Amino acid sequence: MIPRNVYSLSHRACCCNVPIRQAAGGEAEVAVMNHDDSKCAVITVGAGRGFVIEGERHRLVITAAHCLPFFPPCAPTSHREERTYEALLGPLGGRSTVWTECLFADPIGDIAVLGPPDNQAIGDQADAYKALVDAAVALPIAAAPKRGPAWLLSLDGRWCRCDVSHSNGPLWIWNALDGIEGGMSGSPILADDCWAIGVVCTSGRTPGEKHTEGGPNPQLVSNLPGWLVRELVRLRAKR
Repeated sequence: MIPRNVYSLSHRACCCNVPIRQAAGGEAEVAVMNHDDSKCAVITVGAGRGFVIEGERHRLVITAAHCLPFFPPCAPTSHREERTYEALLGPLGGRSTVWTECLFADPIGDIAVLGPPDNQAIGDQADAYKALVDAAVALPIAAAPKRGPAWLLSLDGRWCRCDVSHSNGPLWIWNALDGIEGGMSGSPILADDCWAIGVVCTSGRTPGEKHTEGGPNPQLVSNLPGWLVRELVRLRAKR
């Protein structure tokens, strides 16, 4: 399990510093986030959404796997162009014009990690990717509580309260009274402190009623690939 304070944010859009709370002994421990910051991390991914995180070499995008237009070949020898999506990303609510490469996709857990396209073969597209993610806020990631309050970003851009629970696996959403709608897929599920804990992927309802429950949804510390978890731990150790 990733420690609660595995990774903290120190950069935000507009070249400002996000305040850092100090742990006992003076160590910088937790990025202070709010809903305005968190909304600036969310971008468009196809017909859904994704959100930006900090990687070791590049900023990355986490989304729901079903937001991808196709899955890359099941072969480590696949060519980069077979893993690259044209015009998939864009600003939240804007047109999808930015290319990206799939670094990880889990069709069962319904989670994917996207990164920059080849900066040698398609340098202009790599520059466009960098401009998009650098303009965003990078969300910090944390383990989800076993049960507790959380937040979802509605289609009209409001953070709406819900409850989440898990049993050391995927997240289940409850009491999302503002509803879970198509187009929210790939959005982050935020804990009460605005750290990302999961990805919106699925919902359920009685016919004719609003979607207020959903699951299973990926829990980040359980469903992200091991190489990325190790990156996050190393980044945290450097701070």
